[in-house]
Amino acid sequence: MVIIGAGNVATHISRHLHFSGHQISCIWSRSQEHADKLASGVGSVGTADPGKVPAGADFYVLAVPDGTIPEVTARFSGSEGIRMHTAGAVSMDILEKDFNQYGVLYPLQTLTAERSLSLKDTPFLIEGSAPQVTRAILSLASSISGTVIEMESDRRLVIHLAAVFANNFSNHMVTIAGQIMKDHESDLSLLAPILRETAEKIAEMGPADAQTGPALRNDQVTMQKHLELLKGYPEWEKLYTFISRDIERSRKSNIDPETGNDQF
Repeated sequence: MVIIGAGNVATHISRHLHFSGHQISCIWSRSQEHADKLASGVGSVGTADPGKVPAGADFYVLAVPDGTIPEVTARFSGSEGIRMHTAGAVSMDILEKDFNQYGVLYPLQTLTAERSLSLKDTPFLIEGSAPQVTRAILSLASSISGTVIEMESDRRLVIHLAAVFANNFSNHMVTIAGQIMKDHESDLSLLAPILRETAEKIAEMGPADAQTGPALRNDQVTMQKHLELLKGYPEWEKLYTFISRDIERSRKSNIDPETGNDQF
C-alpha cells in the first residue's frame, strides 16, 4: 500500500499498518524530509515526487488536510487500487471523479505524531464505493482496530461534529484554564487530578450525571466573582457566560415536572 501524507494521521496509521504486517511500498509528502522520516520507521521509501509513487498498490491512504484532498487526488488520478481518505467531515464522493474504487478510513481519535498510541480501541468509521470495496476496507481496518463500523458520510459528519465538541473544544478550555493559572502565577498541574476524575466520571456515569459546578447549582454569587476575574479577558467572559447559561438550560430541562427535583 501507499500512504499519501506524512502528518499526524498518516504517521499513526502507517505505523500500525506496518506493525500489523502490511507492506507499505511508499510514503509521499510535499516535504521530502517528512516523507523520509516517516518511511524510515515503517520500512518504506519516501518521496516528494508524485511520479515516483507506485501505480499498482492495492490501497492508497490519503491522510492529508481536508481542504487539500481534491488537489492531492488529482495528482494521482488514473492509478489502480482502492483510494481512501481519512477525513471525518468530507464526503466519500469527493473521490468519485478521479478513482474507480474508493472509500473512507476514518479513525475517531485525536492523533499526534510524537505521541505513541494503540489504535485497538479506536473506532474506525469506514465506507466503500461498492460492496467489495467496503469489505476490503473493513478487513484492512480490522487488522489494526477492534472497532470498525460501516457508516455513510452524512452520519460520519455528525460524529465528527460531536468529536469536535468533546475533544477540540474541551482541550481549548483547558488551554484557557492554563493561561488563567499562568497569569495568576499558579501551576496548571494542580488541575491534573480534576481532569483525570472528570474523564473517568464521564466514562462511568455519562456526562449529564457527571456535571457539577456553580452553573448547575445556580450559584450566582460564585459566578459573579468569576466574571469579575474575567474582566480582563472579554472573549473568555463571553464564553463563561454563554456556557454557564447552557448548563443552566440543560439543568432545567432535566427537572422532573412532577417533583420539581433535578433528574441528574
